[in-house]
Amino acid sequence: MGEAARGTRDTIGMTAEEMHAYLEALLQAEAAEAAEARGTTVAEELESAGFAAARAASSYAIKLLDANNAYIARYLLDRGVLAGSDE
Repeated sequence: MGEAARGTRDTIGMTAEEMHAYLEALLQAEAAEAAEARGTTVAEELESAGFAAARAASSYAIKLLDANNAYIARYLLDRGVLAGSDE
């Protein structure tokens, strides 16, 4: 059973993996809309330069967000706002 299902998390915000999964869901939805409007398939849209660029740019943003989440967590831990685990 995953952490979210148990109601406990070791992270503030989404993990990088969760952000990537969310990004893929967003891209799928946008590609479906574009495919319907253009008369193409979702796969064709996802393989297009525009969607490839969006995926690449978003991957860099996810890395920045992940690093920022870690920075915020460390900041809060160092100030005693969050209790650290004993692990």
